[in-house]
Amino acid sequence: MSELVRRFRYPLTYLVLASFSIIGLASRPEPAELGIAPRLVLDATAPLERMVVLPVSAARSLWNDYLALVGVRHENQRLREELLRLREENLQYREAIVASERFQRLADFRSAREVPMVPANVIAHDVSPWFRSIVIDQGTSSGIRPGMPVITDEGVVGLVAGTTPGASKVLLVTDPQSRVDAFVQRTRARGSVRGRSIAACEFEYVLRDGDIRTGDLLVTSGLDAVYPKGLIVGLVADTKREPYGLFQRAQIEPSVDFGTLEEVFVLLDRKELPSEAEFASSVADLWSEPDADHVASSDLPAD
Repeated sequence: MSELVRRFRYPLTYLVLASFSIIGLASRPEPAELGIAPRLVLDATAPLERMVVLPVSAARSLWNDYLALVGVRHENQRLREELLRLREENLQYREAIVASERFQRLADFRSAREVPMVPANVIAHDVSPWFRSIVIDQGTSSGIRPGMPVITDEGVVGLVAGTTPGASKVLLVTDPQSRVDAFVQRTRARGSVRGRSIAACEFEYVLRDGDIRTGDLLVTSGLDAVYPKGLIVGLVADTKREPYGLFQRAQIEPSVDFGTLEEVFVLLDRKELPSEAEFASSVADLWSEPDADHVASSDLPAD
């Protein structure tokens, strides 16, 4: 028994002192200043009380914090979803504004032209590295035929190369098979714009004494019976004049950004020159020797 008391003497001492303190406080009928002995007992038992209360307070605080974190997590998730929704709406509004501005610009461009044209949307790009073409969503049902020029408000796009009732394939000006007769707007130096399979073209067959400078604007000449006169083709990016030969060349940057092209116009105005046979048949005797009888009869005075 004495061994058990000796082992637990400190806890028993604190328990006895705390009991005396509680009994002393409970025995007072009304609040009053504590005496020396009760204060000593209270001071001695205060650490024990804090040790008992501390785990309970810590557990309560942890539980409250957990509940608060759960609420914050749900609120954070709700705010994230709301932010994503607002970002999506903002993106749609911005896209609508950009599309509206683009459509207005295209409408103004169309109204300023007297040539009938059909608007079309780009629905595919040719992924081949050797050919540069696009597919649009208008075809023969809209009056489109091969050989018709395709343009946009930025400049020349290309030429209709093939059609179906609901779609058309357009050969871009950057394709090696493409040719556009053009001249420098500033000096009227004339040549042929040829595609180079990349986002660039070359201005060929320009007379050696032609005045071409970097930054010059190229426009269609209208002499190829394909494109109307005055459409923008591109800007001169670099010039190259060989030490010999009759012609000079220039690198051209197209005015149309084909990577972002979305809408185009097809000009329903395909020009066709008369055949050589028609010209020859109408002027076959232009340089022939006049008939003697015809000349003599024509010289006689009228009665």
